[in-house]
Amino acid sequence: MESDKTMLWSMMGLLSLQTNAIPTYLQQLYKLWKSYRENLSAFSHIEIPECEEPCMGTNNEIYRSVRLYLSNLEATANAPSVSISRPSRTSKLGFSLPAQYKVKDEYIGVQMWWSHEIKVDEKAGGRDRGGGATERKYVLKISNKDKARVLSSYLEHISDFAYNLQRRSQERKLFSNTESRGRWSSVSFKHPSTFETLALDPDLKNKVQKDLDTFQESREFYRRTGRAWKRGYLLYGPPGTGKSSLIAAIANYMNYDVYDLELTKVLDNSTLRELLLATSSKSVIVIEDIDCAANLSAKAMCRRPSKSNKEGSKQSRRGYSTITLSGLLNFADGLWSSCGEERIMIFTTNHKNRLDPALLRSGRMDMHILLSYCGFPAFKQLVFNYLEMEDHKLFPCVEEKMQSGGCLTPSDICEILIQNQSEPDSAVKAVIAALEGSKRLDEAVSSESDVSDEEDEEESSSSSSSLSEDE
Repeated sequence: MESDKTMLWSMMGLLSLQTNAIPTYLQQLYKLWKSYRENLSAFSHIEIPECEEPCMGTNNEIYRSVRLYLSNLEATANAPSVSISRPSRTSKLGFSLPAQYKVKDEYIGVQMWWSHEIKVDEKAGGRDRGGGATERKYVLKISNKDKARVLSSYLEHISDFAYNLQRRSQERKLFSNTESRGRWSSVSFKHPSTFETLALDPDLKNKVQKDLDTFQESREFYRRTGRAWKRGYLLYGPPGTGKSSLIAAIANYMNYDVYDLELTKVLDNSTLRELLLATSSKSVIVIEDIDCAANLSAKAMCRRPSKSNKEGSKQSRRGYSTITLSGLLNFADGLWSSCGEERIMIFTTNHKNRLDPALLRSGRMDMHILLSYCGFPAFKQLVFNYLEMEDHKLFPCVEEKMQSGGCLTPSDICEILIQNQSEPDSAVKAVIAALEGSKRLDEAVSSESDVSDEEDEEESSSSSSSLSEDE
């Protein structure tokens, strides 16, 4: 009985090699037998061709994803022979699986095997560089008991991996709306700021990184809760405290493109919407100095006289921005803001109290991050970055000056360190002297600021009264 089975299998193998010389009815019989054998087998073989329609040459995106995925498997790199390539606009080398060689993979405890099959049809000559039509396909071997349970999620895992791999290896872009017609232009984004070099309080730095990690891993959470997959940050504090550096560090950490939106160059709400729709997923959208970029503060909105649509249209045609607070709110958290996934919106301001409360609520600016004057841990990071020095005998004096009211921004300290980069002792002494001077100056500025705030409050109250009377 066993010998009969062996002979039958041998005959079937011989038939598969001589299909061109076998009558059509025997070929059909062989296909039926092959299908019957596969149904009895404990494994299924899933074919993923290079082209969806070989005659039309339509590329199969799943094939491309599998190729990128397998190129990063250790088993592929250890194959007896591999092809090495580097796609355009990337810096990472890829390893191609050799034909007929099988590699094993494991996904949530399920083992499976991949092979790459290449077939050249010489009769179809002229359809590829080698004179024949080449058909390539990946074949996945997976057990029947696991196929229904994991196949769909496994292929989605491969697609996500390939997409993220391509984004990490590609050059990131910095976009800006240099024109008033709702278009973006781009340059290479090569800002060197990272969380490792950022002069920021360690606890705050860890909090931001943890929030970014949670956001990036929460696709299913946002889908389950019915929320758009986006996150809003407000960076506020005095000038020179590192807001732009933190934005760059976030973009580098997440491997996202950056869209720097200049509101003063946006004519109206519809143009603002067009710019939003032209942004990509996995991006950081930045509006810096939002209190100065447009007349959208709470006080300004009270003072602004109402204009008819006709008057607003005239202003727009003349090149004046007619963006409204409502338009910006819809940009940040309206229906149009959900046209895309995995976006981070970052707003910066030097004066948080000037912003309308509607802008500050969760959903628009979820996390408010105060970037204030340089603390001692941030100072030590700056000294390490600029002077490559981890400790100094005068560090306790610097810490004491900071705790007693001396205040310098990180940019102020950076300039001192740059001027004295060849003399570490002089650099630290210069920082101490600047801290002493800043304390006296800060006391004087605080007195003037209190008087100015009182005048602003009186003016705001007067404007509100006038508005009520007009109504």
